[in-house]
Amino acid sequence: MKVLILGCGFAGLEAAKELRNHSKELEIAMIDRRTRFEYLAALPEILSGKVSPEELSADLNKFAASINANFINAEIVTIDFTAKIVKTGIEEGEIPYDYLVLSVGAEQTFFGISGAEEHSYSVNTLEGAQSAKETLDTLDYSKKVNVAVIGAGLTGVEVAGELVDYFKYKSASARICLVEMQPLVLPAFSSENLANSVRKSLSGRGVEILTETAVQEVGDDTILFVGGKKRPYDIIIWTAGIKPNTLLQKLDLPKEKGWLKVDSYLRVAGQEAIFAIGDTAYFESDSGRSGQNVEEAEGQGKVAAENIIRAIKGERLKSYRPKNTIQNPRALISLGDDKAVIYFAGKVVTIGAYLLKKFVEHRYMRRFL
Repeated sequence: MKVLILGCGFAGLEAAKELRNHSKELEIAMIDRRTRFEYLAALPEILSGKVSPEELSADLNKFAASINANFINAEIVTIDFTAKIVKTGIEEGEIPYDYLVLSVGAEQTFFGISGAEEHSYSVNTLEGAQSAKETLDTLDYSKKVNVAVIGAGLTGVEVAGELVDYFKYKSASARICLVEMQPLVLPAFSSENLANSVRKSLSGRGVEILTETAVQEVGDDTILFVGGKKRPYDIIIWTAGIKPNTLLQKLDLPKEKGWLKVDSYLRVAGQEAIFAIGDTAYFESDSGRSGQNVEEAEGQGKVAAENIIRAIKGERLKSYRPKNTIQNPRALISLGDDKAVIYFAGKVVTIGAYLLKKFVEHRYMRRFL
């Protein structure tokens, strides 16, 4: 029996590890277009230089070997669900499966705004974060530098904090502007206490925060906002939202808002042998809709793996219950300056938050040693 996992992020790796914990005989294969796992939750710290790319990434071949799985470095072209074959761009071409786990993640979206993709950097990948850092290093600091961070969600807030740390040693006159279309920063959390606490922290460190401000167009050196105001920039870091992975558009499977719709057992709706987890999946239950975060990705990876083992044995499947939902989110949010906030059950906690965040990061990356 062969399980094929597409995508080696938090969800995919958790599913692979859990499958091996349940079965020593099962054939497990993992496919990803990258050769290294990327710890996405800490990529903003690449900008400040607090961590190196090596500290936030790990060899997927080594991980696969550690759990007696096969890693295939390939781009996924399409999937033949009738024949149960994944078609790739490598010489081997077609890879068969008995059970399939789709965990290909999400991509940065620019909402079709003219010039945004062409003129912006993203930190949603290690390559993107490195590219942004390299550009920061080559800016002309003999003049005033203008940096715009578009999107004041979790990633945008963390990027702004790390930029302040970066410029402490580069240019005291650098201007950092954090732009958000909604009335509050961190709009997904729907908490004025959290928004006000984070805004106060970043503003106190010199970040200019523009809420209720939407980008209309990005030119070669100027941002045009809805309403006609303009702002010059030297670099833009775009953190405003994600969209479903491009692969999902090619798949004739049930979707909700572009994400794969799954049942209570994390199977793609109407499919007995196909599971979707992490950012790839749209999961909703009485407890709420799963958030697109590490906690949910890992939780779904574990339950999907357990359900594959149960299905193979002919046992009753286990329902998934989300913990970190859209309706009741929780997070560890870095603010730069070795500070962070914990948001949990509607409460904002700062004491020990950054140490906890770094502990979680270190503990996770240890699995690759």
